[in-house]
Amino acid sequence: MQREYYLPHADNDREVWLTTFYTQLKAIAATLGYTPAQMTSLLNDANAFRYGLLLQEAAKTYAESCTKSKDSLRNGPQTTVLEAFPAFVPPAGAPTPVLPGIFDRAILMVAQIKKNAAYTETIGQALGVIGTEIVPNFSTAQPVLQLTFEGGLVHVKYVRGQADGILLYCMRGDETVFTLLFTVTKTTYTDSRPNQTVGQPELRQYRAFYMVGDVAVGIESAVVSINC
Repeated sequence: MQREYYLPHADNDREVWLTTFYTQLKAIAATLGYTPAQMTSLLNDANAFRYGLLLQEAAKTYAESCTKSKDSLRNGPQTTVLEAFPAFVPPAGAPTPVLPGIFDRAILMVAQIKKNAAYTETIGQALGVIGTEIVPNFSTAQPVLQLTFEGGLVHVKYVRGQADGILLYCMRGDETVFTLLFTVTKTTYTDSRPNQTVGQPELRQYRAFYMVGDVAVGIESAVVSINC
């Protein structure tokens, strides 16, 4: 079973994740061996990151007001009323400063928690440290075949992903239709058949479908060929 990485990418999503992580961990901190001082450090990290996002938004608003002020000075109508220059208004409630690397520290905490004897999947779900299961869409899955010819043998490679393998078809020499060559469950296959006419080169063409169980799924691969 493959899962997505538990830590979101976007900053706003990370802020929500970190706050939830702290809130849920606080309730079971003693069970997992975390001290009040460690929890205070995690809270400071969460507050600092949230404030950093608020600062960024305030700076954006300030930049927009500066642009409007500049445009008014350049192109505005004649008036006897002086315009005040914009003033930056930082968000209230600046938190305790923290060192850089907030999420490096959080990731380290997650790794330590998962090694704890008291850790369970239920705890992991509550803390948000188990990624969402990736459900493959086999309807659009298409294998990509790579061929090499070495030692008189054709070597076929592909990326299996979450499929069980491929149904590999081949057409060679003077054949006019593809026939099933092999049900491949590994990521490589070696076609060791001799040429139809010994000593004469022949063209071999391959194509494949992904396979789940023993059923073909998805889109047929492109046809790839090699001279043997």
